[in-house]
Amino acid sequence: MKKTYLLTCCLLVLLFQAKAQQDTISPLIRTSKVVNVRFLPDSLTVYIDTTNTASLQNIHYSMFRKLDKLPRKTIPKALMIDSKIYMLFRIENDEQTARSFYVTPGIYSKETTIYTTDSITHKWVKIPGQISAEITERAYRLFSIQPGKQMNILVQCSYARTNIVTLNAYLLNPAFFDYHINFIQTHWFGVNTFTFVLCGLLLMMLLFSLSNYAQNYKREYLYYSIYALCMGLLLFLKAVYYKHSTGFSFFYEEYFDYALQMIGYIFYIGFTRMFLNTPGKYPTLNRMFITAEIALAVFLLVFTIFYYGGYPYRFLSATENASKFFLIFLGIMYIILGIVERNRLMNYLLGGNVANLVMGGISQFMISFPAASFLPTKGIFRQSLVYFEVGIFLELVLFLLGLTYKNKIELIEKVKMDEAIRQEGEKQEYEKQIAVLSAQQDERSRISADMHDELGSGVTAIRLLSEIARQKTKDKPVEEISKISYNANELMTKMNAIIWSMNPGNDSVNGLVAYIRSYASEYLENFDIQYHIIVPSEIPERDVSGVKRRNIFLVLKESLNNIMKHANASEVTVTIQFNHQMLVEIKDNGRGIDKEKLNQFGNGLKNMQRRMESIGGSFNISSNNGTTTKLEIPI
Repeated sequence: MKKTYLLTCCLLVLLFQAKAQQDTISPLIRTSKVVNVRFLPDSLTVYIDTTNTASLQNIHYSMFRKLDKLPRKTIPKALMIDSKIYMLFRIENDEQTARSFYVTPGIYSKETTIYTTDSITHKWVKIPGQISAEITERAYRLFSIQPGKQMNILVQCSYARTNIVTLNAYLLNPAFFDYHINFIQTHWFGVNTFTFVLCGLLLMMLLFSLSNYAQNYKREYLYYSIYALCMGLLLFLKAVYYKHSTGFSFFYEEYFDYALQMIGYIFYIGFTRMFLNTPGKYPTLNRMFITAEIALAVFLLVFTIFYYGGYPYRFLSATENASKFFLIFLGIMYIILGIVERNRLMNYLLGGNVANLVMGGISQFMISFPAASFLPTKGIFRQSLVYFEVGIFLELVLFLLGLTYKNKIELIEKVKMDEAIRQEGEKQEYEKQIAVLSAQQDERSRISADMHDELGSGVTAIRLLSEIARQKTKDKPVEEISKISYNANELMTKMNAIIWSMNPGNDSVNGLVAYIRSYASEYLENFDIQYHIIVPSEIPERDVSGVKRRNIFLVLKESLNNIMKHANASEVTVTIQFNHQMLVEIKDNGRGIDKEKLNQFGNGLKNMQRRMESIGGSFNISSNNGTTTKLEIPI
C-alpha cells in the first residue's frame, strides 16, 4: 500500500510539473513560416515584474505564463505601464541560410531590449548589433539566427504612460519593415485626411481671430485664437506622430496632448465668458466659468507634478479621468443654465458645447471599451479620434453662426447708437439754434421797444407840431409844413410796420392776417372807394418769421398804393385763403394794366417780384376787367 501511495504521489508531481512546463514553454516558431510578418501573442509567454526589481539572471522559465492564463486574457493597462514586462518566445531556423528579424512588443514600448541564452553559461545575454542605423523607431530591435539553430528570445520592455498602449508583438522580415511601418502609420481609414482638413480650418480660425483682435483688441478673440492653436496643434501632432515610437511621440502621448487639451479648454472658457459678457449679464454662470478655469489649471498642475515626479500611472489616469468627468459636469451645468436663460447667442455656443460633450464622450468610451460589441469593427468610424474631431468641427460651425449673429446684433446696436448720437447732435444743434433765435427775438423785442419808445415818440411829436403849425398858418398855408405832416405820417406808418415785423410776438399766421386786415381797412378808409376784405373763419396755427411777414406786407402795401395811384377803381377786394400754402389776392375793377406800358410803374413790380422770391413765394399780376395781383407763400 505504501509503495502504491508513493507511486501515486510521484505521478501527481510529474503531472503538475508537466502542466507547469506546458504553461511556461511557448510554441516553437520556425523561420520558414515567417514570410513577412508574424503576430506573436499566441507564441509568447509573459512575466510581469510588478516591483521593477527582478534581476535578469534570476528570471527563469517557471516565472512565465501564457497570455490566455492571465486574468481576462490580457494585462491591465496600469500594471502593464508601471511594470517591466518580459516576453519569451522560441524560434528555430529550419532553412539553409541565416535569417534576421525585427521584433517589437508594441509601438508604444519606450525601452526595448532583447536577450538570448548563452550556449555555455545558459545565462541571459544581450544580443549584439540589435539596432540598425537606419531605424529610428525605438520599439523595434533586430536579431539574427543561424541555420539549424534554436534560440530563446527574451524581450524586456517598458511601455509609455498612456492609455492607448497595447501588447501588439510582431516578428518582422527586414524586407517588409518599411511597408509595415508605413501601413500602420498611414492606414488609418482616411482619418489623417479628415484631421488635416480640420487642422486647416482651425488655422483659418486662428488667423481670423487674431485679425479681429488686432482690429478691435477684444480679448475674446485672443482667447479663441489660443484655443484654436491648442486644438489644431493637438490634432496635427496626433496625425503626424500617430504610431511612431520616437522620443517626442512618447512625450506627446504621455503629457503634451493632455496639456494642450487643458490649456485649450481653459482659454475656450475664457473666450465664452468674454463673448457672452457673463460678468455683466450672467453673474452665476460667470462664477461657474471662473471656478472651472481654476479647476482645470489645478488639474493640469497636478498632472504635471505626477508626470515629472515619476508617480505611478494610476495617479495620472485618475487625474485625467477626474478632469474629464469635471468637464462633463461643467457641460451639463452649462446646458441647464443655457436652457434657463433662453438666450439665442448663448444657444449657439451651447450647441457647440453639447457637440463637444457628446462626441468627446463617444471618443472616450471607444478608448476605454474598445471591444464593445456594438462598435464598428472597421472603417473610419472605428477610430475614436474621428468623433472627437467631429465635435470640434461642429463647435467651429456653431461658433461661426454665433459670431455672425453677434455681429448682426452689434451692427444693429451700433446703428442705434449712431442714430442716438446723431439725434443728440441734432438736439444740441436745435438747442443752439433755439438759443440763437431766442437771443435774436429778445434783441428784436428790445429794438422794437426802443424804436416804439424813442423814435415813435419823436415822430409823433413831429407830426403833432406839424399839425399845430398847419392850423396856425391856415389862412396862409405853407406847402413845406403840409409835406412835413405828410412825411411824418408816412414815417409813422413805416415805423409801425417795422416795429410790427420785428416784434417776435407777432410771428404767426394769425398775427399776419390781423395786421393785413387792419392796415388795408385803415388805408382804404381814407379813399372814396368800396372795399371788401375776405378772411377764412379758421386760420392755421403756424409760425411766420418777421422777414416773411414784412415782405408780404410791403408787397400788399405796394399793390394797394398802385391801385390808388393808377387803377381809377371804385371797388377793391382783398381775399386771403389757405390750403397747403397762403394765398393773397388783391383785385380791383379799375382800368387794368397794359403790359406794354409797365415802365410807368418803374421798379415797383420788379421789387415786388424780388421780395416774394426771396421768401420762397411767387408773384403774379394779370389784367381782366381790372387788375388782379396774386401772392402765394409757403407756410
